[in-house]
Amino acid sequence: MHLSEKAQQLRSKGRGGDTILAHINPTEAAMLKAMGGSGTINPKTGLPEFGFFDNPIGAVTNFIAAPATAFAGASAPAAPAAPDYAGAATAQGQANIDAARLTAKLGNPNIVNPYGTQTVTYTNDQPTVTQTLNPMAQKALTSQQSLQANMADLANTGYKNAFGVLSNPFSFGGPAVQTSLASPGTLQGGPTAGQYGTAGGVDASKYGTAQGVTASQFGTAGGVDLSQYGKAQGGVNAPNLQSNLDLSGVAKMPVNAGMTGQEAIMSRLEPTLARNRVSTETQLINQGLRPGTEAYDNAARILGQQENDQRTQAALQGLNLDLSANQQGFGQALNAGQFGNTAQLAGFGAGLQNQQAANQAIAQNFGQGMSAQQLANQAIGQNFGQVTAAQQLANQAIGQNFGQGTTAQQMQNAAIGQNFGQGQTAAQANNAMVAQQANQNLQQGQFANTAQQQALAQALQQRQMPINEIAALTSQSQIQNPQFGAYQGSNIAPAPIANAAAQTAAFNQNLYNQQTASANQNLTGLFGLGGAALSNIPAITSLFSDIRLKSNIERIGTHKTGLGIYAYDIFGHREIGVMAQEAMILMPDAVSQHSSGYLMVNYGRLNG
Repeated sequence: MHLSEKAQQLRSKGRGGDTILAHINPTEAAMLKAMGGSGTINPKTGLPEFGFFDNPIGAVTNFIAAPATAFAGASAPAAPAAPDYAGAATAQGQANIDAARLTAKLGNPNIVNPYGTQTVTYTNDQPTVTQTLNPMAQKALTSQQSLQANMADLANTGYKNAFGVLSNPFSFGGPAVQTSLASPGTLQGGPTAGQYGTAGGVDASKYGTAQGVTASQFGTAGGVDLSQYGKAQGGVNAPNLQSNLDLSGVAKMPVNAGMTGQEAIMSRLEPTLARNRVSTETQLINQGLRPGTEAYDNAARILGQQENDQRTQAALQGLNLDLSANQQGFGQALNAGQFGNTAQLAGFGAGLQNQQAANQAIAQNFGQGMSAQQLANQAIGQNFGQVTAAQQLANQAIGQNFGQGTTAQQMQNAAIGQNFGQGQTAAQANNAMVAQQANQNLQQGQFANTAQQQALAQALQQRQMPINEIAALTSQSQIQNPQFGAYQGSNIAPAPIANAAAQTAAFNQNLYNQQTASANQNLTGLFGLGGAALSNIPAITSLFSDIRLKSNIERIGTHKTGLGIYAYDIFGHREIGVMAQEAMILMPDAVSQHSSGYLMVNYGRLNG
């Protein structure tokens, strides 16, 4: 059977023009009787019925005017009793104190470790943490503190020394840098030809003219053909002596420090420095010093200073090595030039002697040719007799004297050449001595400048040494105490008086609202019996409509006033209505506040 059919069937059971037939419980029947109804029994249903709804306004008036005792079975619930807020708060506070005490004791046990013990005691809830080291740990701590104090005292002494050094401006009293060299002497030029004389020839007129014999008388004496013996050679070309040294093969100074000797030294030093740094860092970490700590940074700074000192010393050593190589190469080039000049002079002398020997050989051949011709002439002039013999002897004497004069002149010319060579060799030796003196002056100046740099470095190091000593003394590691567990305190929460009051009030209000809702449902059932006539009657009571009391809210429509109509859960029931917070904005006169603090809405005013 459909709902519409059941409704029609229910309606047909009414009497006297009734359009509504409702079953009510005994409590509702008592309420209706209190309103003045003459309850009867419906013969069709056998249930109570009331026939006063022909005048619903009067019925409502009688309902309002009815005494409270008339609704004993369905009266509104009594207001809840005031809870014991102070007692609940006090009990909660004491519970919090007890929990805090227990938490503190459980969270702070006594500790026993290899370094010592730690105990926690309480006096009027005031904890006392006592840490006691074992004899060995206490002895180590005492020794470390004593050492730290002694190092601090020593650092103060070093500070006084450093203050005395640094209070005076830095003044370097070492030797000055040499920028000029002493004069090594004057170079000598080669000897001039006028110093030793000029080679001369033989004057034949000094020895007379050989007389001949008329050839027609005894035949013609043959002469000596000079072309058979060659011609005497002229002077030998003088050698080209070296005036400038070829320094292309000499070891050059490095353009930048460390390009030659320095580079070899630094290439051996850097791996050693790198290994030393890795070893030092590992040692520091093994000692418990971590990067970023003051002790670690001080040790790293000292290591960096030592590495810089070693690099500076290696650079100076490489620079000195390069200077020595340059000087040695320059001396070798100078010796090579001198040796070349000596070799050329020796070659010149040998050539001159060879030429002289050739000239003597020509003269000797010429004499031999002449002798041969004379023999021939003697053979021819055998017929001359004793007359020509005397003439021949005279001619021979002239020739012999001429040869002797020529030989003497050649020896004189050789002596002049030898003296010239010796003078040139002496000038070269003097020039070599001047160059050697210049090199010695240069080396002496360089040695003085190096000594000045070393003296300056030593003076700076002596000035910085007090500061470095203070830094070394103050960079000791801090005292490390054995680590014990830290005390874990516990916060005691304040007594939640407001929260306890609010929760109690909310519980009582919820119970009260549930009871009120049950009564309202009874009233709703009664007013529903009045049908459409009750829809124009203003609401008698206001209902809780505070959004804070509602859950599972869902908007399902809009009221004629513009307020939203919602379906929601309140006091354990699913209901439909508006939100008091929205009604306060559009219709504040329809909203009131309950003594519990929650908002209520007068639906009669909303509908009016």
